[in-house]
Amino acid sequence: MAPRKQLTRLKAPYLKRILLEPVRVEDWEQYPWNLPIFASRAFEFEFTTPITIIVGENGTGKSTLLEAIGALAGYDEAGGGKGYRPVDHSAAIDKSGTALANALRGHWLPKVTAGWFFRAESFY
Repeated sequence: MAPRKQLTRLKAPYLKRILLEPVRVEDWEQYPWNLPIFASRAFEFEFTTPITIIVGENGTGKSTLLEAIGALAGYDEAGGGKGYRPVDHSAAIDKSGTALANALRGHWLPKVTAGWFFRAESFY
């Protein structure tokens, strides 16, 4: 059996920071832009530890943020692996994770290129 190739010797987290580029927001009155975390029209989130726990009330945008991070990494916002789409989501009504991803910039070291993205709904 061949030894496993080590992708990096860098310590996690590989996603160092995400920030919102306000010029990419079309309508601040629409979801997800009308969430309280975007009230100042500035958003920046730094990841400083290998595990980050995001908590908040229902409807505050936790899942949307995770879906956006998944989309930034190249995954379908519904979950799965690269190129894996159990269901065609192109006609989905709620694509807020993708909308948010389009307005975010991620700072990676290194960029994640392999793996799976799981959502809570993926288990249903």
